[in-house]
Amino acid sequence: MSAQLFAVAAGTEDLLTALLHAHLDRIRAGRSLPPLARYCHDAATGTAGPHRLALAVESYADLEERLGEACAGETERIPAELATRRPRVVFVFAGQGAQWHGMGRELRDTEPVFREALDHCDALVREFAGFSAVEQLRLPAEQARLGELNILQPTVVSLQIALTALWRSWGVTPDAVVGHSMGEIAAAHTAGALTLREAMMIACRRSALLRRIAGKGALAATELSPAEAQAVAAASGGAISVAGENSPRSTVLAGDAASLAALVEDLDRRDVYCRVIKSTVASHSRYVDELREDLGTALESLDPAPTRVPMYSTVTAGPVPGTVLGAGYWMRNLREPVRFAAAVENLFAAGHEVFVEISTHPVLLSPVRQTLEHGERQGLLLPSGRRGEERRSVLSSLGTLYACGREPDWAALFPGGSATALTPYQAAVLDAVRLPRPVAAGAAA
Repeated sequence: MSAQLFAVAAGTEDLLTALLHAHLDRIRAGRSLPPLARYCHDAATGTAGPHRLALAVESYADLEERLGEACAGETERIPAELATRRPRVVFVFAGQGAQWHGMGRELRDTEPVFREALDHCDALVREFAGFSAVEQLRLPAEQARLGELNILQPTVVSLQIALTALWRSWGVTPDAVVGHSMGEIAAAHTAGALTLREAMMIACRRSALLRRIAGKGALAATELSPAEAQAVAAASGGAISVAGENSPRSTVLAGDAASLAALVEDLDRRDVYCRVIKSTVASHSRYVDELREDLGTALESLDPAPTRVPMYSTVTAGPVPGTVLGAGYWMRNLREPVRFAAAVENLFAAGHEVFVEISTHPVLLSPVRQTLEHGERQGLLLPSGRRGEERRSVLSSLGTLYACGREPDWAALFPGGSATALTPYQAAVLDAVRLPRPVAAGAAA
């Protein structure tokens, strides 16, 4: 059964607890229960208030168990104060590393908006790169070519754009965006600076050029601080450079294979994590300099527009006007270090507290958490997907956003489920806990 979002709200915490108990009693009784999707629709659209709880569930048995935990106080609640002030949300677009075999399949099968957006991207991938991203996602692991950068990167960007379309269809839009390396392509499109055609052109043409430097250098992920990484680079005499600063204790280094292999051995002896990243190229380093002229020519037709949503650059670490995102910027994005940690710090300083990673599996939530904890700050970190449980994970994050004051488009979430009057079941539950009936119960939020 496809996962569903059970969500309820009330004016006080006591009323919310009473409502949860009423639902639990109803489900345990088990008489005349409608299909789970209809039950969740009625629950979500039948109540309102700042005290909220939402659960992603796949069956009545699952819902009964989760409600039992909530009634026993075993479920973490989002403070109602967050729902009242509606904290700002950042969409965080990952670079490489979130991919897994089978990604995108469940959402493409269950979510028409996701499928339509992915198919639009796929048509442009076919035009610019001569292959089908959708076909690659369907192929058995041994036949797919997602290990090749020129195949992987356009496919990942397509999935990110489809995930963003899904979020928007549910009524969730970002207050700001940020992208890690390649993730800036989908971030710039989401911000309104690039058309879909321009975003897919960058993803396809730039990844094709990257094939030319395959094997000329490598990247290594480390647990060195940015200052320690800079010291290692300075001591290498130019053989190693800092390619990215992901958090106060997570950096990426670039260099030739021999130098990085020696560094791994040295750091191993010191019990410091350092591993060469497989199946990639030495982006954000001198190895990409030879691509500068050809990349400029490949992207010379770009005509970026002003952003409609603030975009925080991981090149500059601060907000950038969309009009600067021409060909030259995408060379800087490929050549200069990824200043992800600094961008996250600046986003939080500007009042953004909720970070939603746009990827098929979370890879940036840990660096975001490390960055916030380093400054003794707290934020909400949410995935848009997890390996093997795509719909359930994204619905769970939607539920958290609901608890934070976001109002989902219930009609989009439950197609065909809108009602114009209070159902008998809704009336019974509300009466049981003496909750006021909504003026337009059952209507989409």
